[in-house]
Amino acid sequence: MMRGLLKLYLFDDSVAQSWKPFTLTRPAGELWLGRFSMRKRAEDFWNQDCLGHIACKSLRHFDEPDTPSVVGLEKIRSDKPVILFSSRAIPDFSIRTAKALESTAYNNQPRTLVIGDQIVGWILPKKFSDYQDINTSDPGASKSAFPEFQLPGTVLQNMWDLVTVNGEQINKDVNTARVNGIGYELEYSGGLPITSTWEGENPVIIESGATIGPNTHLDSRSGSILISDRAYISPFTHIIGPAFIGAGTRLLGGSMSCFTAGPECKLRGEINNSVILGYTNKSHDGYLGNSYVGRWVNFGAFTCNSDLKNNYSDIKISTNDHPVNTGQQKLGIFVGDHVKTGIGSLFPGGCTIGCGTNFFGGGMAPHDIPPFSWGTANNLEPYNLSAFLQMVRKVMARRDIELTAETEELLSNAWSVSQMDSDNSE
Repeated sequence: MMRGLLKLYLFDDSVAQSWKPFTLTRPAGELWLGRFSMRKRAEDFWNQDCLGHIACKSLRHFDEPDTPSVVGLEKIRSDKPVILFSSRAIPDFSIRTAKALESTAYNNQPRTLVIGDQIVGWILPKKFSDYQDINTSDPGASKSAFPEFQLPGTVLQNMWDLVTVNGEQINKDVNTARVNGIGYELEYSGGLPITSTWEGENPVIIESGATIGPNTHLDSRSGSILISDRAYISPFTHIIGPAFIGAGTRLLGGSMSCFTAGPECKLRGEINNSVILGYTNKSHDGYLGNSYVGRWVNFGAFTCNSDLKNNYSDIKISTNDHPVNTGQQKLGIFVGDHVKTGIGSLFPGGCTIGCGTNFFGGGMAPHDIPPFSWGTANNLEPYNLSAFLQMVRKVMARRDIELTAETEELLSNAWSVSQMDSDNSE
């Protein structure tokens, strides 16, 4: 299917919108799983650029480089066939359906897209206008009764699935990766330092712009490893697959296993079974396990999380202000964008840390920290908006990135929403 012949939009249904703390500041389609964002995964499957996210209206000022904006369903023009696709869907690349989908898109017959028994979107022909019959918040409640088109793949059911299936997804993604290079020992042109070692039969792919320091060890016995362009692996770093290291990310020593690191991160210490979005710093020792971490997060030295209860019972997290049993014995923390932690911060398993929080003072944090909190475990107060934005501006400037007016408006809206939610809960 030629790129640009269709119009692709991702939508967040009510399930995806509940994935706090992340969806307070970003569409679910901009969350990562494996080696892709959910949006990039959809783009590659459909071979179309995503033109927008259909998400909460509070995200209308979402503004990150190289990402589409948030739009309303009513703004979509049907001058070309339109694909509406769920941000929770994980299409299977190993089964090619492009030809069938192409013919479906141009036969002037709308189709409901289904994975298993779940509606994950629609293909709508050119000049389609009955958008009022489509319910992107609750696809199953849509009034439309179009013929179904079955797609290969799976659908994320819970926020913690982003953690529990990530390692498996890395292996799938690396095995179908369209990158230059087949295996480390065959095609890595940078030259392996004589004191570095590797073992394992799964693919190890290192893009040509990456740098591998001496005294590193790459272990692909349990899964594949992909190290992207401009990544730097410093001496005394032990990488255990499955692992994906994004462009420009620096691994600064330690043992890191079964993890995804987005672009431009600085990571050190012990990391296990976690996903870390871009521009996040964990530059010191400390444990991060079975966790999901947003953008522009900074962990102070020796910040650690628990991911297993002393009594080995299931971890609970708060969803829509209600505790939910995840059914997972091992689960760590969920950290929103722009969170900062002080030296020696400790977080219990299942803890959610709201966007914009500045936590310090050491000791064990409460199980749930509201967005834009400031202070210690025993004294959390609302973070002053002006002071928060000033901090964000300084942090982004350190990476030569400007806080745009749109992003400032997005964060201000998120702050206002969180304050109203706090007032309503009292």
